[in-house]
Amino acid sequence: MDPRMIQSLAMVATLTTAFSSCIATAQTQEKATPPLNFIFLLVDDWGWSDAGHLGSDLYETPNIDQLADDGVHFTNTYAACTVCSPTRAAVLTGMYPGRTRVTDWIPGHQRPRAQLRLPAWTQRLEHRHVTIAEALQKQGYRTAHVGKWHLTPRSNDKEVVAPFYPDKHGFEINIAGNQWGAPGSYHWPFRRRKGKGLGARVANFPDGGQKGDYLTDTLTSQAEQILDQYKDEPFFLYFPYYNVHTPIQGRADLTARYRKKLSIGPPRKHKNAAYAAMVTAVDESVGRLRKKLAELGIADRTVIILTGDNGGLDRGKNGPTENAPLRAGKGSAYEGGVRVPGFVLWPGGGAKGASCKEPIISVDFYPTILSLAGRSEPGAPIDGESIVPLLQNPTGHLQRDAIFWHYPHYHPGGASPYGAVRSGDWRLVEFFEDMHIELYNLAEDPGEVTNLANKNPAKAKALRERLHAWRKSVKAQLPTPNPNHRSGKKR
Repeated sequence: MDPRMIQSLAMVATLTTAFSSCIATAQTQEKATPPLNFIFLLVDDWGWSDAGHLGSDLYETPNIDQLADDGVHFTNTYAACTVCSPTRAAVLTGMYPGRTRVTDWIPGHQRPRAQLRLPAWTQRLEHRHVTIAEALQKQGYRTAHVGKWHLTPRSNDKEVVAPFYPDKHGFEINIAGNQWGAPGSYHWPFRRRKGKGLGARVANFPDGGQKGDYLTDTLTSQAEQILDQYKDEPFFLYFPYYNVHTPIQGRADLTARYRKKLSIGPPRKHKNAAYAAMVTAVDESVGRLRKKLAELGIADRTVIILTGDNGGLDRGKNGPTENAPLRAGKGSAYEGGVRVPGFVLWPGGGAKGASCKEPIISVDFYPTILSLAGRSEPGAPIDGESIVPLLQNPTGHLQRDAIFWHYPHYHPGGASPYGAVRSGDWRLVEFFEDMHIELYNLAEDPGEVTNLANKNPAKAKALRERLHAWRKSVKAQLPTPNPNHRSGKKR
């Protein structure tokens, strides 16, 4: 054979061997890099300033503060609604409440004499929606729910509520998720009286408690056991706390600590010792979960998202917290009702210790998780936008230029039926009873004190048209005139 031919064949053989080796190495590296895990922590009624990192002069939250130092703090994080059930549905589906028609907490407030009649809204999470748990489960993820669910019809009939429990929406484990929006008590046995609250007829609620057990601690122990079980597989743990919702009951040792702190310190913005204890109980839970992840050797591939379902319960002197400088609180049409804390930790991929000013909202977490998991979105419409680019570059911007709210209900927190839009620094609120509007520049006026609708009619008109177009696009339900309205009567 020609020597040149022999040399050429030898070179081809060498290149083939090298190419095969590269492919094998790449495949080995791919197999050696497991998919990301996800822990989603949702705090109930968590006020915008309710943590040390958020500026509280009372609450001690070293673990939440550390989470902020290790990840990205989104300073303009919004809940999808001013109350809980709609936001929960938004987190799980990536859809605005106006689209899912879960527009109030279940079962909501009745106002038979109010000026407007409420629409026939949806009081359950419908199975036609693909939840984030279902989307991930189809890709081989283990899924678990621990804590508050509040997305079933309100009923004591098991046959009515059980078909809408978490285990029917993609969660293979359900701990304490049911039709109740709050526990009867945060102290064991976690119910006010027999047949009411968490302790009765609740799927998979942990047994074997004893006097002195605190609900958040008990549920955190359950979450730790799930992490032990799931450590070798990709998982999605959804842990919506019952804290810091009423009844305002802190763990005894923490409450005593804060009472002492309040008695010897200067006057403070936050003044409720029991509520402070509830905040710290959540903080301790965050610390325990991060410690467990480190012990299991999976902290470096577990994304943690921590946020709230609506604004803090700020009712002036009678409220357990204070949202200032934001206006009002839970159940209102203003910033205090929908602005919430927001932290995301993406080990090895996201920025560390950064703040991001770009507005994000509850519906964004669904596409974000799917993106980080390397999965495509389901066929259903998704209203959110992935915030992965912001995790990588916190000074960046999303493609959209507006976010929206739709609340066709009344609430004792101050809300009458309204819609709202934020675009840039501007926020417009439209009240359905008389269709008047209020316009605020949040950069200059975060407390929404000065209504600029008359001074800036062009901006008001543009945002109002934008709001109406969005409402039409999601087919949002509107209230109608109430023939039983009685002026001056209690609503």
